[in-house]
Order: sequence, then C-alpha cells, then structure tokens
Amino acid sequence: MDSAGYWIYTFHLGGEPMERMLCRLEELPFNGFLEAENSLTGYLPVSLTDTAVEQELKAIVANFSCAWERELLPDQNWNEQWEAAFQPVQVGNFVGVRAEFHPSFVGVTYELLIHPRMAFGTGHHATTYLMMERMGELEWTGKSVFDFGCGTGILAILAQKLGAGMTDAVDIEPPATENTLVNMAVNQVADIAVYTGDLSAVPRRKYQVILANINRNVILASLGALYERTEAGGDLLVSGILRQDQTLVEAEAILQGWKKVGQREREGWLMLHYQRPL
Repeated sequence: MDSAGYWIYTFHLGGEPMERMLCRLEELPFNGFLEAENSLTGYLPVSLTDTAVEQELKAIVANFSCAWERELLPDQNWNEQWEAAFQPVQVGNFVGVRAEFHPSFVGVTYELLIHPRMAFGTGHHATTYLMMERMGELEWTGKSVFDFGCGTGILAILAQKLGAGMTDAVDIEPPATENTLVNMAVNQVADIAVYTGDLSAVPRRKYQVILANINRNVILASLGALYERTEAGGDLLVSGILRQDQTLVEAEAILQGWKKVGQREREGWLMLHYQRPL
C-alpha cells in the first residue's frame, strides 16, 4: 500500500449530529474535513492510520450509527479532489476567499486567494466566516497579530491586508505552514513569520490580537498560555466551538482571566471574542 496516500472517509449524516461527530473525529490525525449538507468527508494519511486509530474511528462511528465508506486516494490526486470540493467563502461586501480557479468576487473590499494544497484546515466555512466577519469590525493598523493554528494562513493574510503590523503564524502540521507560505505569495503578503510546531515553536512575545480558529480541545488546553501571550487590553478571537461546548469553554476562559466582550453564531458554530483586562 502507498504510505503517502490518503484514506478518504465519507460519513453520511447531517445537521447537529455531524458537527458533534466532527468534534470527535478532530481528535484523530485527519489532515482535514469537508462538509456537505448530508455528509462529512475526512482525509486521513495512510502513514498515520494504525490499529489504534482504526479502533477509535470504529468506536466513534458506532456511537453515531451512521453509514460510511472509505476509498484510497493516491497522494498525487489530492489537488484534483480538493479543487472539486472547495467552495468560496464570502462575508458580505467585506471579504471573499476563493481558489484561483474560481471566478472573481464582485463588490467586495478584499479578495483573498487560496492555492489548494495538502493542508486546508478543517473546512468549517461557518467558523472562517465568523472570524473574518468580526475581523472586519476591529481596528488593525500597526497591531501585532498571532494566528494560532493558521491552516491556510488566510486569517493572518487578512490581518495584513487590514493594516496589521508584526504578524506571526503557527501550525503543528508542516503541510499547513507550507501552504501558508504559498498563499502569502499568491496574495502578495510578505510580513508574516511562519512557524511549524506547537505554541513553544513561536518566540515568547506578546500580541495585541490573537486569532485561533481551531477546535475545542486545543482551545481549552491553550487559553492560559494564550493569555500570557496577549498584551493587556489585547483581543482573542476563537472559533471552532460548537454551541453545546460554549459553557465549557467560557468557564475555562473565566478561570484563566479572560473577559468576554462578544460572540457570534452561524450554523451551530460560535466565535467568541475575549479581551485581557488592562
């Protein structure tokens, strides 16, 4: 078997059960997910698919009692599959995100391009939408920014387009940081320092804005460390949180000293806006 390929898992369910299942699946080493109305597709590297992963996956599927199938995707066919599935994201007249093969947006202030590569984040268009929507309401000129779990790097790139100053971005997946560098070039943005690894891979400095569009478990584990990385009066925008997990996340945020100043919801997903008190 080609260890460089991917297992494409397709799970047939929709609505809130799909979102709950996705939260469980994100604990496994999937490279990313794509959501449709009544199905969820996950891309799992063959090289990371061992017996323990398969057993946990079967347990998750059994818990949700959904139909599913998988097929082997050779590595060289990745972009073709991704291009066929990726859909643009548009936030009103503020910003649109598309791949180069999509037609240009009409009437948006900012247009950002994603070059399809192996890493594409979670594919939660609702969370990307919420983060960008809130970003359009904030002042960015000269502010230091940290994109924690950057995926495609699109949020860091948008921050730069909005006038941000020093910007750092990190992702634990090497294909993600490689993709961020590609997308920086496509969008003609140069002033982002990109790191591969966890939070410890990033120089210890404080930021005026931190962006974290990841998942509940990483957010819960990182709220304290991100607080220490935020300047007094600075902002933290987090998404990748389902409505039913809000109480859990907010309790941890209060424990770590954060002050909540806003939230948004879309398709069952939340964006929570916190500040570090002065």
